[in-house]
Amino acid sequence: MAATLTIGELARQADVAATTLRYYERIGLLHSPDRIGGQRRYDESILARLEVIRLCKAAGFALDEIQMLFADDEPGRLATRALAKTKLAEIDARIAELLRAREIIEWGMRCTCPSIDDCTCGIHNAKPVGKDTAHVPT
Repeated sequence: MAATLTIGELARQADVAATTLRYYERIGLLHSPDRIGGQRRYDESILARLEVIRLCKAAGFALDEIQMLFADDEPGRLATRALAKTKLAEIDARIAELLRAREIIEWGMRCTCPSIDDCTCGIHNAKPVGKDTAHVPT
């Protein structure tokens, strides 16, 4: 018999609250597990599904969108592909924004001015072109 996990064991291993697992069951993201002596018993394979859910949430998918991803079994999965294309564009925009934030932080770390208010290298007034910006102190 395959190893099974109680809801508490699954919650710990997946780093998800037990109440979240129950909610995911209620809305259909997780299948209702078998019960032994009234206790939910999850197959260990559910950990992979929970990881997909976690990653989808981190990518900005709403729970109803994640449900759609799991439920879409139409040939070619056109609805899923359209949603994924939209999310990929959003992810690319977030990555660009984070790279910009990183660039500003790195630029600020090279600044030797006494304070941001007294900055003469223009860290908060100019948009750096790249890491090799000539007017930034090194």
